Amino acid sequence: MSQESARHRAGLWLGQAEDDLRAAQVLQAAGQAAQACFLALQVGEKAIKALLAAEDRDLRSHSLIALLRELGAEPAERWQRQARVLDKLYAPTRYPDALGDVLPSAVFGPEDGVAALEAAMALLSWAAEVLS
Repeated sequence: MSQESARHRAGLWLGQAEDDLRAAQVLQAAGQAAQACFLALQVGEKAIKALLAAEDRDLRSHSLIALLRELGAEPAERWQRQARVLDKLYAPTRYPDALGDVLPSAVFGPEDGVAALEAAMALLSWAAEVLS
């Protein structure tokens, strides 16, 4: 893949992450914390995938920690806290049986959405800065 094509692909991933962030913020403001948390996870994942796409690297994982490792030791260490916050949200925010017999909407509250959005925004800002 050409460098120009890889940069374009990275821009698409970054643009979708930005759109997902806006949707997550709307959901958080509407009191839909579980859905906001899941979209925050998507923001982080797509931001990291934008960085990988710019280097024409493997994008197949959904684990932010694994994706960061693909970028190298320094990013993996520097952004590990944000990745851990978001990685925990993959299944329990979406599936009604992931938390036993309790709906995600009954478990995830506004404070969870705030933490997830903060982690997602940090990763998105970092990716946007690297790609600018």
